[in-house]
Amino acid sequence: MQITLFSFISALLWSSLLIIVIYLVRRTRFRPHFGVLTMVLLYLFCAARLLLPLEFPYTVIVSDSVVYPRIYSFLTRKPEPITHLPVGLFLCAIWLFGAVFLLIHYALQYRKAIRAARQARPWDSRTASLLSEIRRQTGRTIKVRGRTAANIESAFGVGVLRRYIILPDKTYTDAELHYILLHEYTHFLNHDTAVKLLVTLYCIIFWWNPVVYLLQKDLEQTLELKCDRAIAQTLNAQERTAYLRAILSAMKQGCTQQPVPQPSTALFRAEADKAMRERFTAVLACAEQPNGRTTSAVLIGSFAVLLALSYAVLPQPAFEPPAEPDSSSTVYFNDENAYLKQSADGRYWLCIDGHKPYELTEGDVQFYLEHSVFKYIRETEQ
Repeated sequence: MQITLFSFISALLWSSLLIIVIYLVRRTRFRPHFGVLTMVLLYLFCAARLLLPLEFPYTVIVSDSVVYPRIYSFLTRKPEPITHLPVGLFLCAIWLFGAVFLLIHYALQYRKAIRAARQARPWDSRTASLLSEIRRQTGRTIKVRGRTAANIESAFGVGVLRRYIILPDKTYTDAELHYILLHEYTHFLNHDTAVKLLVTLYCIIFWWNPVVYLLQKDLEQTLELKCDRAIAQTLNAQERTAYLRAILSAMKQGCTQQPVPQPSTALFRAEADKAMRERFTAVLACAEQPNGRTTSAVLIGSFAVLLALSYAVLPQPAFEPPAEPDSSSTVYFNDENAYLKQSADGRYWLCIDGHKPYELTEGDVQFYLEHSVFKYIRETEQ
């Protein structure tokens, strides 16, 4: 098992294609099923293509004498005035530096968000009891800490291992508070903060590839629709209306919303009127979604098929062999049919019978004399 330049390029091309497919599929009825499984499969796909450069009997070899050889020549070139390292290693160093910088920046953001959550005021007994009721309602219990903060406008959830639901310091009715908590708790049940973390880490690792940012495009809206539909399928028509009324009330109170921490899931984004209309339409329609197990099977099967197809065609570089010398252009000479001559201006010439004189350097002349090709130099008559 060996990672080569060309196995890396193949993994990059196929994973970029897969990201485009994920982005397009995310705009269909399977959009609410984008989650941890999708991202884990994407990571596994990239690792398999990178670490397993296999060649099967059905593999079609496609020789490329234009693109791959030029890429190889460029990456192995050593620009002496700049660095003694090959261009490929120099670019890898830039890649590593950029990834480390972005990772540290993200880690500091995440730490800041968790620290702010810890320092916020714990919930009162009323809010805590409503969360306990939601746990019983969903039938799934996960550990979530509750906090109230005065400097935010919208509720949001933050954390992957240590989870927090942060509420703004506002007055809500029992019904509004119930649905707000249900929304944020459902985000955690769907592992949406983990999805955002995996997407962000993938974009950090491959920060130089513009295709990876398609994973982040519309990610917020995708996770919100997924959460809304999961909740709507457990509610009747009257309860759905109450749920939407609670979101609308929270929007009116938070019209001057401030940005929430990046690794978090917010109840709404104040600037996205069109997105909110889409969410409301989805909740009211509450179309039946494909079964979760069926969707997982389709996802795994699709990834497996695409992985197999990625090995069906194997581009390989083709280098042209060096051209053989043309024997018709070769001139044979010795001291019988040629001689050395120095002109009046001090220049040296090789004179061969039947050919025009060839100008020589002093080094050439010294070579011929030392190896006894010629014994002396003729001088041009003045």
